Amino acid sequence: MSAKQGPSVFVVCVVITGLIALAPMSTDIAIPALPAIGRALEATPGQVGMIVGLFALGVGLMQLVYGPLSDRFGRRPVLMAALVLYIASTIGIVLATSIEMLITLRVFQAAGACAGTVLGRAVVRDMFERDQSGRVLGYVMTAMTLVPGFGPIIGGELLVAFGWRSVFLLILGVGIVISFAAWRLLPETLDETKRQPAHVATILRHFGAMLRNRVFLGFTIALCASFIGLFGYIAGAGYTYVEVFKVAENHVGWLILLAVAGYITGGFTGSRCQRRFGLERIVLTGMVLNVAGGMAMLICLVVGLHNMWAVALPAAIVFAGCGAALPQATAGALGPFPHVAGTASSLVGVLQMMTGAAAAASIGYAYDGSHGPMVIAMASGPLVGLVLYVWLIRPFKRRGA
Repeated sequence: MSAKQGPSVFVVCVVITGLIALAPMSTDIAIPALPAIGRALEATPGQVGMIVGLFALGVGLMQLVYGPLSDRFGRRPVLMAALVLYIASTIGIVLATSIEMLITLRVFQAAGACAGTVLGRAVVRDMFERDQSGRVLGYVMTAMTLVPGFGPIIGGELLVAFGWRSVFLLILGVGIVISFAAWRLLPETLDETKRQPAHVATILRHFGAMLRNRVFLGFTIALCASFIGLFGYIAGAGYTYVEVFKVAENHVGWLILLAVAGYITGGFTGSRCQRRFGLERIVLTGMVLNVAGGMAMLICLVVGLHNMWAVALPAAIVFAGCGAALPQATAGALGPFPHVAGTASSLVGVLQMMTGAAAAASIGYAYDGSHGPMVIAMASGPLVGLVLYVWLIRPFKRRGA
């Protein structure tokens, strides 16, 4: 594997792993605390769902800003400004006294965190060719899952010992460490000669070209459908395990770790097999696993098999599919637009995060004391995405477009 430019590729990839992990960490560590936050701040399940849903929406929408700005001014200065916003808003969350205040600050926190996601992907695209970037993103995103994988376990223990505010203190501390590492170690990867103007008309023209591109649409739909399964579980797992199945709050993280293990397995296997089978078929395999896990969960619900394992085990299959599909689909979507990778990454991000936000918010407001809304979302979204992906990409006929 060879990079286009820049020394210390390993160091850069380690920093990128932390940056991309920033947004999911900010939610995953807090999953066990969601019911406790609702009780402490006298919030409804719908309001608590917005802690996840509006965060995802903020991550998505701000990518429309960061991507084009980074294509114009470079990756590093835009990232540093966003990380300052992240740290300031997380301090505010620790001090929040109402659910409205907390939700509002979560939007600002998301605005800071999303820079790590969009610019991390853009840096990889700056440094590597399309197929290489798919493998690198696969390894980066697989390593990234170690933090949110163990985060809910740590978050659950902190919740039981010190209360929900301690969970966000941990998030603050990790955010400061990642921000310092980025400031000290991350180089600028976008050459000044390749920077693009940030005019609104130019950005809209690029967006239009992307949305008319069949390859971009196919891979982005795969990403969005996978995020329905991913965010459906993230939004619903806390209430499902604690309120429906009466699992202790500090044990929820262990059940989530099972899903993360599936993600790691899928991500590592997908990256290893990508060279042999190609991006298109790895994404197809991941989508099939998404559908299989969601349908297994739905069947368990319909036949009356109501226990935590009827949710946790199928969720691991869904996450394995996400691990295989997400990094490869990201590389596939950015592939046709290497000259505006930041802008393309922004559009991919906003579409997938808005889809995830809609799924999380819908599950929160549809919560009826059962896990039915979560299961329906996790089963239906990936199925629709699989059909559209096969129609647009035709993975059986394509091999590394």
